[in-house]
Amino acid sequence: MTGRDTKISDLKSDVGNNGRIAIIAGGGTVPMQIAKHLRQNGQNPFVIMLAGEADNALREFDHEELSVTALGKLISLFKKEHIQRVVIIGSVRRRPKITDLRPDLGTLKFLGRFISGLVSGDNELLSKIVKTIEETGVKVVGAHEVMPQLLAPVGQIAGSIPSAAQKASIARGVEAALALGAIDAGQCCVVIGRNIVALEGVEGTDAMLQRVADQKQHGRLSNTRGGVLVKMCKPQQDKRVDLPTIGQSTVANAVLANLDGIAIHGGNAMIVDIEDVIEKADKAEMFIIGIDDTYGGGRNG
Repeated sequence: MTGRDTKISDLKSDVGNNGRIAIIAGGGTVPMQIAKHLRQNGQNPFVIMLAGEADNALREFDHEELSVTALGKLISLFKKEHIQRVVIIGSVRRRPKITDLRPDLGTLKFLGRFISGLVSGDNELLSKIVKTIEETGVKVVGAHEVMPQLLAPVGQIAGSIPSAAQKASIARGVEAALALGAIDAGQCCVVIGRNIVALEGVEGTDAMLQRVADQKQHGRLSNTRGGVLVKMCKPQQDKRVDLPTIGQSTVANAVLANLDGIAIHGGNAMIVDIEDVIEKADKAEMFIIGIDDTYGGGRNG
């Protein structure tokens, strides 16, 4: 029995709970996957498409397009569409600026809270948005609560078992990623040997990996194969929103960066299109492993 079977099979989906569910959809493919999953399970999700971010294909569902700053209209939609639960999922390429705010009357009530979130990290901003939503009586649920199969398992996922040297790199990366997350700055890093060669910033994981590939190509780092991407949930993170995620593009960019493998926070991170991800990793002879935050500390090393 695989780690995936043992770690995820006992999770229960939140699909069957009473009350219509809304999806606040950013970019990427996960919002569509969740919408289709809900429909297949007899639900009629309402999709709130973030302007300039969400996939236009989501228009096949009941939907409304809103600016990320339109909290007042968002709350009005919850009432109009009888929403009782909401999933917040998808990427946001452009973080809103204070100068973007065009508050309606409904947003003014929350303006101070929203502005304070804009000048802090992503986790704090999302926490303030979640708090605002739940004050209206709508429950925020995690994407993994609706689709437990999105969660990364603990254990070997793809490729060969990491060597002792690779395990040491992973352990080093766990320390760095958790420290980075603790200051709400990012979720992942790249480690070569025992050296942290890249930390994720506002550019995101794929851009960080492209930066490593550029450094190798230009001789700033050795271009021989080696290195590990380590991606962890922030210690203080609300796990209902912004869980660390990898997908096919992550594997493709890790290949371009000539890395040996990927270590992801098992049970606390998501893998999009996991079968395709495994196929791509196996083809590239790249390992993927699900780890916990004690990796290298004697219990999971």
